[in-house]
Amino acid sequence: MQRRFCSRSLLLTLAIMGAFCLVITLTQSLAAAGRVEYTWTLSALGQGGWIGGPLFDDGSAGGGGAFSAGNGRIIAKFEPTTWTENANEQITVCFNVSIVKGPSNAFPPTLCTDPADVTGTPIKIILFGSEHIFRITEN
Repeated sequence: MQRRFCSRSLLLTLAIMGAFCLVITLTQSLAAAGRVEYTWTLSALGQGGWIGGPLFDDGSAGGGGAFSAGNGRIIAKFEPTTWTENANEQITVCFNVSIVKGPSNAFPPTLCTDPADVTGTPIKIILFGSEHIFRITEN
């Protein structure tokens, strides 16, 4: 009996410590990201994908999403990494791209949008040969 109690106590202690470490790590990563300066969305018109997230004042980007092409034959995960603002106050968002389904060379491993104005309204852009809506809103 006592041995079973020790095992359960040890497991409970390890679970509590793990949860505590997870909370600390998440809190630190959110604090490290900084203040949100802009938010962004990118939506395909028709088949494609929908992604978006925050753009932090330290140049890092959050959020993400997925893209589908060829009636689901190609599926890619897009994880935003960084963003920049040029002298004309236009925003470029860069991504890491991971192929989930389809040929490994369907997309480059990293890519960036063309610079876009911060309007808070939809702007049509061409991405991967098709029309998309790119929206950047100041926070």
